[in-house]
Amino acid sequence: MDGSKPSPEPTDGLHPLQRAVWCALEPYKERRINVALSGGNDSTALLSVLVSLRDPLDLRLRALHVNHAWAPESSAWETHCESFCRELGVPFESFALKRFDHSGGQRTPDKFDEGKAREQRYQWFSSICGAEEVLVTAHHLEDQSETLVLRLMRGAGIRGLGAMRKAQRLYGMTVLRPLLDVPKERLEAWVTEQGLEVVSDGSNFDETYDRNLLRRQVLPVLQARWPDTAKSLARSARYFQEVQSVLEGTAAEDLARCKLPRGEKMLWDLGSVCKLKLLQLDAPRLLNLLRYWVDINSLRVPSERALREFVRQLGSGRQSASPSLSVGAAEFRCHRNRLFLVPGPLSRAPAPVKAQAWQGSDLSIPGPDIALMARVTNTQGLSAELFRSGTVELRWHRGQQTVMPIGRGRHRHSLRKLLQESELPPWQRKRVPLVFINGRFAAMPQIVVDESCSAGPGEAAIDIQIQDLRKEGWQQNGPL
Repeated sequence: MDGSKPSPEPTDGLHPLQRAVWCALEPYKERRINVALSGGNDSTALLSVLVSLRDPLDLRLRALHVNHAWAPESSAWETHCESFCRELGVPFESFALKRFDHSGGQRTPDKFDEGKAREQRYQWFSSICGAEEVLVTAHHLEDQSETLVLRLMRGAGIRGLGAMRKAQRLYGMTVLRPLLDVPKERLEAWVTEQGLEVVSDGSNFDETYDRNLLRRQVLPVLQARWPDTAKSLARSARYFQEVQSVLEGTAAEDLARCKLPRGEKMLWDLGSVCKLKLLQLDAPRLLNLLRYWVDINSLRVPSERALREFVRQLGSGRQSASPSLSVGAAEFRCHRNRLFLVPGPLSRAPAPVKAQAWQGSDLSIPGPDIALMARVTNTQGLSAELFRSGTVELRWHRGQQTVMPIGRGRHRHSLRKLLQESELPPWQRKRVPLVFINGRFAAMPQIVVDESCSAGPGEAAIDIQIQDLRKEGWQQNGPL
């Protein structure tokens, strides 16, 4: 019989807090770990634990602090956090939050807007962390139970009732919450044992904020009657997460069945589905599919009322119905039998209004958010000799332009009619320029080349390719 002892586990002998953090971060140890540090008890404990694991896991740490400017002590808290990080040998960065009233004007209101503050925080975190780094927050067991109750009060669906997840993609970055199963008292004990100094935020006692009211008035009553309230609520949140994973699996299958192949003349989008197949799903599955499609593209799920009204309009039976629905930085749009998820503009730059000279080099054009590239090809296209020797202009006003398409006889056709025949949706057509050579219409890239400007047999041709710049920054992590 082999008398050798089993090899010790890496987590043997660790404090429970260290073990929880180790298990969560071990798969990500090659990335830089960014810690959201407020200076309070929870985030101070988390950073201290991470520093204790820095050498065993060979971690690269950085602390990120947001100065909310909601109290006179805010600057002192920022100074405290910076000093604490200096003592620990952890790089430190901070950001001062902008304050807005509900009408969008910048000012310093008496009551802080929690939603807008969170939005700004995570946008800044994302700008610092990017896609390759990790953000770690100190949310704990009681935070999870509070989140579930708050979402119940707001009438959240299954996804919302799953509350916070231990690992999640948010704002294009990976967010880890290694302490969700850890009670707050364990964090307080760590801070005391390590002799750490923390800041105290007086706004945590302000019961005009929903979470503070819940924490100070409601949950203590529940815990007095049911001592395991926090654990029970957190367990329910995990069950909701399991149900959500089943819904997502169903949505992925439905989306795959409804999807349509991308047409050759499509500019870039976030996929399209067959509207008829979509409407064959019953209402709950259709709504589930749309929520999933939005979510896998890191977009904002619209309100339930707006989503249901959009579905009602989709199924109205009118062939001409073209409802649309905004989902943050993109929108659902209909064309013929397709429902598209379309990215929004990169900026508010106006579309070009005048003719623009072009020498054939790669060209980026704000407004329509496209890049043009002229490539030599052996297939049909513009005459390379004409393109190189002539005066090339890009124009954006179509008017009553006519064209003699390659291979369609000697008759001229209305460009407007050709566009209607194409797969290119109306909102994309205005993003494609007209190419004129020596003052004569020559081509509309990806749509048509005029016979009179085409390459002859054996002659080199120019293929004008379009790159949709709105693709930049989007993650194609869905089934489309």
